This record gives sequence, structure tokens and C-alpha cells, in this order.
Amino acid sequence: MDQMLPPRRSLRAAPALVAVALLLLAACFLHREVIFGGSVYHMDDAADGYYPGHIAVARAFARGELPTWEEGSWCGWPLVVDPYNGVFYLPNVIYYLVGAARGLGYSIVLHILLGGAGMWLLLRRRRLSFEAALFGALAYSLSTFGVVRIRHVIFVQMIGWLPWILVGVEGWIATRRRRELVLVAAATGLALIAGALSIGHFAALVIAGYTVGRCIGGKEPAEGRPPSLRRTLVDLGALGGAAVIGALLAAVQLAPTLAHLAHSPRSLGSDYAFASSYAWPDWTYLATLVMPDLFGGDSWRLNLPLPYFGAPNHHELTGWYVGALCALLALFGLLRPRPAFDTRRRGAELWALALLVALAIALAFGDAGPIHRFFYYHLPLYAALRCPSRALLIALLALPILGAHGVEALLERARSPGGRWIAAAAWIGATVIALAGAFAWHRIGKLPAGATAEYVAGAASGAHLAWVAAAGLAVLLLALAGAIPRRIAGLLLALALTVDLIQIDRGYLQPQPADHPSGMERFAAVEWLLQHQTGDRFVNDPAGPFRLHNVGMVLDLENASGYDSVPIWRYVEFLHLLKTGRRYPWPALKEDLAAIGVHNLRSRMVDLMNVRWLLAEQPPDARWALRFRPPAVTGAPAARFEPSWDQRMKVFENTTVMPRAFVAYRASVPGSDEALGARLTAPGFDPGAEIFLEEPPGIEFGPPRPYTAAKRITTARHHLVIEADAAAPGILFVGDAFYPGWSATVDGAPAKLLRADYAFRGVALPAGHHRVEMTYTSRPVAVGGLLSLAALLSLLFLGGWAGRLTRRVRVLNSGGGPLAGSCSSRSRSRSRSRHVRSDGNRTSSRNKFLLPTDHPGHTGGCPLHRRGSGPVRSAGWRALLPHRPGLRDGVHGDRGCLCGPATRLGRHSATGHGAADPHPGDAHAHLPER
Repeated sequence: MDQMLPPRRSLRAAPALVAVALLLLAACFLHREVIFGGSVYHMDDAADGYYPGHIAVARAFARGELPTWEEGSWCGWPLVVDPYNGVFYLPNVIYYLVGAARGLGYSIVLHILLGGAGMWLLLRRRRLSFEAALFGALAYSLSTFGVVRIRHVIFVQMIGWLPWILVGVEGWIATRRRRELVLVAAATGLALIAGALSIGHFAALVIAGYTVGRCIGGKEPAEGRPPSLRRTLVDLGALGGAAVIGALLAAVQLAPTLAHLAHSPRSLGSDYAFASSYAWPDWTYLATLVMPDLFGGDSWRLNLPLPYFGAPNHHELTGWYVGALCALLALFGLLRPRPAFDTRRRGAELWALALLVALAIALAFGDAGPIHRFFYYHLPLYAALRCPSRALLIALLALPILGAHGVEALLERARSPGGRWIAAAAWIGATVIALAGAFAWHRIGKLPAGATAEYVAGAASGAHLAWVAAAGLAVLLLALAGAIPRRIAGLLLALALTVDLIQIDRGYLQPQPADHPSGMERFAAVEWLLQHQTGDRFVNDPAGPFRLHNVGMVLDLENASGYDSVPIWRYVEFLHLLKTGRRYPWPALKEDLAAIGVHNLRSRMVDLMNVRWLLAEQPPDARWALRFRPPAVTGAPAARFEPSWDQRMKVFENTTVMPRAFVAYRASVPGSDEALGARLTAPGFDPGAEIFLEEPPGIEFGPPRPYTAAKRITTARHHLVIEADAAAPGILFVGDAFYPGWSATVDGAPAKLLRADYAFRGVALPAGHHRVEMTYTSRPVAVGGLLSLAALLSLLFLGGWAGRLTRRVRVLNSGGGPLAGSCSSRSRSRSRSRHVRSDGNRTSSRNKFLLPTDHPGHTGGCPLHRRGSGPVRSAGWRALLPHRPGLRDGVHGDRGCLCGPATRLGRHSATGHGAADPHPGDAHAHLPER
């Protein structure tokens, strides 16, 4: 019989392929300029931070080096410690294949597709229908977070992996297969190594809440009873262990980042007011979850140039929109579903998600909310962060899950006895909302004289919300009235959600021409500097183009400025000392020092830093000689994008610059950082006459004498060789940033590396000719690499173990094991084929978690028994069995045996399956597909 044959694998995969195809189609349509038109995304931090970082990383790899140290910014800094650069994140290879700018757009599309596919699979594993799962997947992948955070691509990369962690959690609890733990560990590792650690604790919170709720609210496999405490602890322990392995998998990135925190501005923590910046200022911002443009934004949809006028800044406060339909239907996600798809084990995690969404909203208000202060003072590492609104990452993951359940619950109730009353209420609601939307749209078309931005934005957002809500209610009305099938209603809801999100998202995209990135950097002055650079450092005027802070990493030039959130704090404080004349006065950060720059260009400390070139409009003082003035008409590429800066930017040379390395013949130890800062900023400071150290150098100095220039023989990323002739005992000063990991030798013998003049390197030298070598080795990267390798081997071992177990099951199914001849492979079709139960209801079960052994029906042939001698005592087989509500005890009276006395497809016997069962009324109970 055809109906007895197992379905083809291609047919079972068809829903997944269709879902992925729809997600890909929506993503490509949204980002069509980048995917098909050759445009790039190049703005804000994407241009100023990530683009230079990825180019520097690619250049290091091309030279066969690890990017553990970079000279392009900050007088040298450990590039690898910034997780934003994703040095070891494998998908970032796309930047090196197609270029850093074009790769950004491709990476965005890849990860929103990855996140959508993971969300779809998660919802299907929760046994939701295809259309409800598609609704949740579209809400997640097309959320505004994925477009406004193009400037912070690491955030989009992380959220692409979060649903896959939950997929593994769901799979483990349902099947106890070890490969699900492998998935949890791998997805956790990839999410962490992507680099978005500043939102990592919110991701961990929502995943932990889901996991704990799921373990508590589950059922014992194949037994249908609440889990025992032991089972719950075993599940939590296994999943927690997988998460630990995932963290170890990312140790190659986490280890250098965590080791660097003590040497970065993050070590100070944030002042409470600073930590509360970028928070929702009042409760009106709660409306942005359903009206994202309430405070303005790109309103090209209405042909009204309405800039954002809310609290700073837009992408932090209002970039959390998952669709008005999803947010509204999430309220129904907690409704108790009908028994048709109620597994009676998925409830606690939904309530946990709902409570976490409420927590996220409360945290988003920062110091204006009720609990942010508690988190600031009591949650580890929370005080080092800012932007409380990032807690809404919890809602970004939770609302699509709740919204999909809301769709399922409402559509399942479409034929309930109270459906007519619900239909009447929906009709009234849809009419009222449609009228309100029409009125708002009419008011937009006839704006009153002197209409304020608040009025226009409110009317536009109200009109948008009205048509979205009216469309959703109309679809529900038709479904409740029985005018359209349930599946069509679900697909129409998904379509309305897609139109809504794409319409909003398109207003936030900023595609640029393909040559835009180079044009923003290659000013005529920069071109001249590239042709005449001498190996000495340059610096850009902080009042000039911001992009020049990191242009050294792009063009392989050495810069004394920089822009990054985790630079070397000692060097940043030196720049603050140079700017203000004093050390940083506060114990915690009160301002953003990510791009402090070199402000006081009149100071002699600029000479000490080996800054020869300046890109600016005017010279700071007479020491700076004009070397290049752009001609009246320039053909430089930048003229197309920033013509005003291209005409104004000049190049000046510092005529009193000091060599990168020199020997000074006097040194002193001021005794404290305050005294050291006072000496460096004192009037008449002569950087070549005396070096200030933090500890005695262990040599005796002679009479004062002028410094002696040293010669750099080798200048490499991790290796510096200097030859110096010391006329007397002195200190070799090197104008590179001091940082742990650098070591020095003098004439082949180890020498102590000293911190000189607050933030630079020094080595004590006796009189004579010397060869000094400095070498950088990143021990955290080496240790992290070993931990990641160990974690990877653990995953391979765990995956191989699961593979052998799966093969053993397949052998038993095919009749080739010790139970050969016990059951026919044809019995595997029972859990998949559609049939009519004894109560007349047509059911099907295409759930992915099928019984691996397909339960033959006799003690002698059932793999749950030891050759007919009773139930298996080992937890191995039982752990593989999913819970199927409604299954009856077998004829053996053993709870958990899935064998009935007969099925519609055939009668069991001690040796196999016989002819078709003449008594179809006594059949297996199958779970309907969801």
C-alpha cells in the first residue's frame, strides 16, 4: 500500500525549504541595492570603526601575522582585544573575499537570514504550524534592529545565532540527543565570538529564562508526567555544560578581551548618570514598540522630511520594532491553546519570556525606571556598560516567539463556540481602527499651518499603526467567520507583517555608491601624505573629519589618534593630560573617551610622540610648517563626497619633532601619577632632557647632556630592533605605547621594560653601542587558543558519540542488530502517515522528533524491552523518546511502552507485522501536526 510507505526525505524538507526561500526573498528585497545593485553600507561606526578594523585584520592575515598588535592608531594598540573586530569569527571571512565595505552588506543579509531560519525551526520544534512559525521568523529577521544596527554589525551577527541556541535547548529536552548539546555549544560559541559582548548578558538572561522555564514545565520522555527534580537538574546541568563548552570555544577571543579589560577605560566602570545615558526618558517611548517613527526618522514613505527629534539617539531608543502585529498578538501568546496542539509541557517558558519582556521594558528607562539602579550596583559588569535601552534585546527575541503562539492560539479558536462573539468584536475593532487610520491619513494630507514635528510624526505613526492593526484584524475576522481557511489566514498575517516591517525598514537604510568608502578617506591631503610619508607618525585635527581618526589602519600609516571603545587606558589618559593639563579626575567614566584625539598640538609632548605630520586647516603655532595646500580644483576621489573638506584640508610638518627612539641621560621617579602629570605639563618641559619613570632604573646617571638619536633597524608588527650609541648610562625611550606582552633584550640579554613618560616604553642602557630588541607576545591569545582547541575537540567527541548512537538506532530499525527480525522497517511509516483514528478525526504527525525505533508492538520485538524480558533499565533508550500525549500503555503493562495490541496498518506478532488489522478501531493515538 502506498500510504504505508515512509514519505520521501525531500518532501519532509519541503516546508523548511519554502520557509528559507521566503525569508531569503524578503531579505534580498529589503537590501536589494546591496545584493543586486553593487551599493555598500558605509556610515557612522560601520565606517569609522569596523571598516578600518577589518582592513587592518585582513592586512595582518595577508602578511601571515596575527593582528594582535596594530600601529595604525593610538601609537600602537592590541587590535585583537576589541571583540568588535571579530578577528576569529569565521563568517567574517566574507570581508576578506569581497572587501570590508561590500562584505558588511552581505554579512547583514546572511545573519538576518540565519536568525530567521533559526527562529522558524525553533517554532516548528515547538510544534507550531508552518504559518505561525513563518510569522515569528519574519518578525525576528526583518526587525528594525537588523537595519538600524548595520552601524554595529556585531549585534546583528550575534542575534543570528541566538535562536539556534534555543533550537538546541528544545531538541535536548525533547529527545536527549547529544547532538543537540553540540548545537547549543556551537551556537553559543559563535554568538560570543561574534563580539557583541555589551549585549551578551541580556542574551544570556533571556536564554536562561527560556531554558529554566522549559525544563521546569516539561514532561518526562514517553511518560507524560511532570519531570522529577533529578531530571530537571540533569537537563539544566547538561545544557549548562554545553554553554560552558561554547564559552570555551570562544576563548580565543574572550581571553584577550577579558585580560585587556584591566588596562582599558572599562576598568573604571561608568558613573551612574553616564551608565543611564541612552535610556528611555519617559513612558511615551513605550509606544515605539508599535509606532517606531513616533519621534521622527526617515519619513520618505510620506514624502515628509521629518528628522528624528526624540532623545538621543535614535538607533539606541527606537530600533526595537518587530512589527505592530507581532507585538499585539504577543499578548495572546499566553492563552491556553486548544488540546489539538497543546503538549501540556510548554507553558512555563512562555510566562518566563513574558516576565523578561516586562523586565527589559523596566530596564530600558534607566534611572527613570524602577530597577536599573539595582542592576547597576548588584549585577556583575553591568556598571561598566551604558545604554540601558539595550535590555530590549530580550523583547527582540521573546516577542516573535510569543507572537507566533498568539497567531496559533487565535487561529485555533476560530471554530470555537465563542467564535461568533470574537468575530463581532474583531469587526467592530477593525472598523474603528480603520476609521482612525483614515482620519489620521487625511490630517497628514492637510497639515494645519504651523504644524509641529510632534504633530506630524504622531499622525503618521498613528496612520501606519491603524492600517497594520486593521489589516490584521480583518484577516482574523475572516478566519473567525470561516470565510478563509486557517492556513490562508496565517499566511495573510505573515504577509501583512512583512509589508509593515519592510516599509519601516526601508526608511532606515543608507546604501551608498561602491566607491564611497575610499572617497571618504582619500582626500587630496591624504594622497599627498601617502606619497611623502617618512615612517613618522601623523595626527589629524580633532575638529576635522572624524573618519581620519582610524584612517591610519585603512592606509597602513602610523597615527597617534584613534577611535575605539577599548583602547589602552594609560595612553588615553595621557591624551586627556595633554588636552586638559591634568589626569582624568573622576574614579568612573563620565564621558565617552573613545575618540579623544590629540588636542593640544602646541605641547612638546607631541614632539615626544614622534608626530611629524598634521592634517588640519590651520597650523597650531609657528612650529608647524605648511607642506601641502590642495589646488583650487582637485581630481581626488573625495571631491565627489566631501568636496568642502577636500579643499580645506592641508598638511603641516612639525619642525621640532623628535625621533621615534632616542637615549636620554637623565631620569627621575616623581612618585605618583599626579606628580608625573604635573611634571609633564609644567611650563618649559623639555622631553629630551629628562625621562620620567614609575620605578628606579637601576643605573647611575652622569652630568646632563643632549639626547642621542637611535636608529630603527627593523620595524615589524611584533618585533622592533633598535641600535643605540649611549655616550653614558641612560634610558632608551621608544615612542610606542607601553602594554603588557612587550618584552625587551639588550645585546641578547633580557632587560626590564620600563613605563616612561606616563604611557611609553623605556629600557635602561649602560654606556656603549647596544642592540635592543622588543618583541610582543600575546599570552591571552595563546591560552585562549588552547582552550578553544580543547572545546572544539570536545564537540567533535560529543558529536561522534551521538553519531555512533544514531547509527546504532538505524541498525536496529533496519533489522540488522541483535533485535533483527523483530520489526519491519515498514512500521516506521506509522508515525508519519496520515490516517483516521477511532474517533474519526484525521490526524498526522510530521513532527521532526520521531521515535528513533518506531515502536513495534510486541515484547519480543520492542526495543524498549530486553528480548521480551521486561522494560529496559538503562536510560539510554528512554532518553531518546519524546513525550507523545495520549499514548496508551502497551499490552505488557509497562508504563512508557508505546506498543498497543494492534494498529490500523497491521497487527503485531512476536516475529514481525502480519496482515492488515481487521479491527481498525483499536489504533495508536497520534499527535496532530503542529
